[in-house]
Amino acid sequence: MYYKILEKISAEDNLAQLFNAYMRRLSTMEVISAPNTSMGEFTQLLKELCTDEGARLKEPSTRATQTWDFSMPRFYMLHMLNGSLNDLHSEVIESIALLTELFDVYDGDLKRYAIEKRMDSINEHGSEEDSDWVEDGIGPDGQKWKASFKDDEESLAPYTLRSDLQQFFDGSDSTGEHIGSSQPADFALFSSVVASATDFSPFKFFRDQLGKEIPKYRQTEDGEMVQMSTADEVESEINEDLHNRSIVGYFDQVLTAGKEASRMQTFATQAEHYKELLEHLKNMRDVTLGPCTFSVELP
Repeated sequence: MYYKILEKISAEDNLAQLFNAYMRRLSTMEVISAPNTSMGEFTQLLKELCTDEGARLKEPSTRATQTWDFSMPRFYMLHMLNGSLNDLHSEVIESIALLTELFDVYDGDLKRYAIEKRMDSINEHGSEEDSDWVEDGIGPDGQKWKASFKDDEESLAPYTLRSDLQQFFDGSDSTGEHIGSSQPADFALFSSVVASATDFSPFKFFRDQLGKEIPKYRQTEDGEMVQMSTADEVESEINEDLHNRSIVGYFDQVLTAGKEASRMQTFATQAEHYKELLEHLKNMRDVTLGPCTFSVELP
């Protein structure tokens, strides 16, 4: 039985590639945390752990305790991680699309954006307010109506860019991960596993712990597969360790940038502010947040 917890983000941008690389390095944690029993076996496990009323037994079985205290919390945490990274990626992409629309469709005019969004919404979804409608001639079925023009602040408030953007950022009324709602420290457990992912390599385990070698091969320029020497393997592991730590570094940069993006969104009042926010979010999407450029070429 194989249970998949961490789902690959189906996108080609650098942010998706970074998050996918981060999750791939948690594959060992995923395997040992995922359920591997039938429902009948799980029911028996519960009987070894607690009474029919749900109270924990004074002396539960070792197997039940290990499953409940080790695997179950990590199973839930990995589900949380999967949802968080998928949500965060989606919200960065969707907020970029919304801000791009402001400048490409509405020429950066915030009031025009709200006016036209209100009219489009009423024409499509309707309104119970009589003042939201004006006559629009006579049609085959009788009197036609269309959204009335309004430009006062109270009427436009639900249709402003600020209102539309808020759903993607920390402080949103909706549940789940939002831009700026989590910081690097909140992912510290996972990041420590990602940074040391090479320690869980079966090649390294057999060599260092059991004194046995599992042959590893590399492809030459001629396409021939040749066995790597122990020195080559160690060098490869060192390079992978550095790579893993760099993934965590980029990951932390993205989360820190998300906190700054949330702050920028909170205080944005003019088109120039939203232009700056758009560029900042694009840098998050492209993972161009520091002196080094992120590479999508990740194993």
